[in-house]
Amino acid sequence: MPMLVARVIALALALACVALVAFARSPAAGGGRSAPTPPAASSDVAKPAWKDLSASQRDALAPLAKEWDGFDRSRKLKWLDVANKYPQLSPEGQKRLHERMVEFVKLTPEQKRTARTNFQRAYELPMEQRQSLVQQYQELTPEKKQALPNRPTKR
Repeated sequence: MPMLVARVIALALALACVALVAFARSPAAGGGRSAPTPPAASSDVAKPAWKDLSASQRDALAPLAKEWDGFDRSRKLKWLDVANKYPQLSPEGQKRLHERMVEFVKLTPEQKRTARTNFQRAYELPMEQRQSLVQQYQELTPEKKQALPNRPTKR
C-alpha cells in the first residue's frame, strides 16, 4: 500500500509539473490563475457535453472522452482550462499530458483526491520554488524519473 501511495504522489507531482510548465509558458499566465468561474445553474450542471466541445478541446482531452459526460461541471471546467493550455505545450509535453490523463482516469477516487491535494500543494509554493522544482524534475534522467514512483516518501 505505501508503494501505491508513493505512485499516486509521483503521478500528482508529474501532473503538477506538466501543468506548471504549461502555466509558465502561457502568455496569459500573468503571474496567477484565471478568474474563477461563477457557479453553474442547476440546469447545466453536466454541461458542456463532449459533443459540445470544439475539435481542439476534444483533441486535448481525448483520453477523457469516455468519462467526460459523467464529470460534474466544476471538474469539466478545470479540464477545459488544461485544454486551453494544451496547444502551447511541445509535442512531447502534449504526449506526456495525454499519458498522465490516462493514468489519472484509472485512479480510484481516494487516489484522485490524494493527487489533487498534492497538485494544490504544488500551487501553494512560491513561483520561484515551483519553477526550481520543475527545473530539477526536467533535469532528471528518464531512469530517475521512472524510479520516483517507487521511492519511499517522507510524511
